[in-house]
Amino acid sequence: MSLTVLGWPGDIPTAVEVLSRLAHNATVHTHPDEAEAEMTVRLAVAEDDVLLVEVEDPRPELPDSKAAIAGERGNGLMYVGLLGARATWFLSEDARTKTVQAGLLPGEVSP
Repeated sequence: MSLTVLGWPGDIPTAVEVLSRLAHNATVHTHPDEAEAEMTVRLAVAEDDVLLVEVEDPRPELPDSKAAIAGERGNGLMYVGLLGARATWFLSEDARTKTVQAGLLPGEVSP
């Protein structure tokens, strides 16, 4: 099975779970005054067949980013790592939004 539109040969349920975790984090950690703001989801396949899953949200910071990505603060990004994805984040050029990105290889994922 492959991620049909993009031709990604990896595990679709794993990719969907990674996307779900990133989207959940974006909604859970949004401030109440940002509740009506939009979240943008992007999927792309890099030249090395890594699936890039990106979630952009209106909160321009990732509090305790190193601890969050290491799974020491919350567990969403920790699970993304356990699923085999490498999580990173960056600010938009105008520093008004942030994007959390997970790179997922198409190989086998151990349960």
